[in-house]
Amino acid sequence: MRRTLLHRLPIFAAAGGVVFFFLASLWNYAVERDHPKWRLRSAHPLAGVAPPAPTQVSLDGILSGATQKSFSDNLAQSLPVFPFAVRARNQLLYSLFGVSGASGLVVGRDEQLFERFYIDEFCRRGASPSETTLARWAQRVAESEAAAHARGKGFAYLISPSKASQYPQYFPAGAKCPALARGTVDKLGPYRAALDARGLRFVDAPALLEARKKDYDIDFFPRGGTHWNLLGAALATREATRLIGEGAGLGAFDFDWRRGDVAEGTDRDLLDLLNLLWPDPHYPVATILRAPGTEAHCARAPRLLALGGSFVREIIVALAQAPCPPQIDYWFSMRLANDDFDLVRYHTEPGETGNGERRPADLAELRASAQEADAILLEENEANIGTLSQVENLWRALHPAEVAK
Repeated sequence: MRRTLLHRLPIFAAAGGVVFFFLASLWNYAVERDHPKWRLRSAHPLAGVAPPAPTQVSLDGILSGATQKSFSDNLAQSLPVFPFAVRARNQLLYSLFGVSGASGLVVGRDEQLFERFYIDEFCRRGASPSETTLARWAQRVAESEAAAHARGKGFAYLISPSKASQYPQYFPAGAKCPALARGTVDKLGPYRAALDARGLRFVDAPALLEARKKDYDIDFFPRGGTHWNLLGAALATREATRLIGEGAGLGAFDFDWRRGDVAEGTDRDLLDLLNLLWPDPHYPVATILRAPGTEAHCARAPRLLALGGSFVREIIVALAQAPCPPQIDYWFSMRLANDDFDLVRYHTEPGETGNGERRPADLAELRASAQEADAILLEENEANIGTLSQVENLWRALHPAEVAK
């Protein structure tokens, strides 16, 4: 009897596991909508995986298959084993074949990670923007600078780089890139010329970093990240603060830096999105420090209005080392999973390097923020220069009379 029981223990254990996961899935599915905190979940949830929308039951949905698919997606993600299963699959693909199991990510040479969006944009380059579009864009930037200066505010326009443009040598072996083959990868020429024609000084970070590569033994983009590292961001920030001028209260920004070998934060944002069982964060990274001998003499914290994309985040971290770290109102054009963009807003206190406090991104409040600011930083990434809303939003905030006509 005892021998028979021992022989059946594996069967009982397997059956118990099946029953547990079945009941856990039913529980999670039942409480997902109204009480999500009651769910049984992994201690390490998946990065970048949004929960599916609740299942809507309708005749049209059933006939089209949408209801069944939604139910299946919800049921799959309600399984406690789901995060482990995804990581195990992704690890297998990465370790055996050197490819990404995460949608939108590309594994290149030397284990460099890229967002497919930036590679696709870089490899499609060729056609110049229309003269009308280009002229309107450049005039908006120039008029925003003039309006800021007329109000006694510092101003800097900055073009940030993309990893694909800075390091195409890390693209996957055999990757086809028509723009590289044609020699049409320099999309910024017309934009630089349009700004120069209007006498606008600006920070051309792609050109700046290209010129400074020879001076450092570390790339300006981390292996597992899509954003520039703090060294690259600090070099551009120094130039931006020079354009803004010391009258805005930031002081003369300079920095020191140290090389590290363990990635954290945005230096590993793509590595986290790979969702591996055993991610390796050991690769060269940079940290920055306040320049030796720099002392802060601040009557009050300056106020900076920053409009741009996600590359502004590293600028905010760099400015925490300014002689007078600013209070920053950050209007962020955030790229969504479907490559559309949404506008969000964060407020960071002087010296704060986290995300800060999220606030409503009501454009009616942007005018007041521009009025209160001591300086304005306007950023666009080279991958989507001239196509997003920050240039137009700032112009409208600084020109209420023209908008009202």
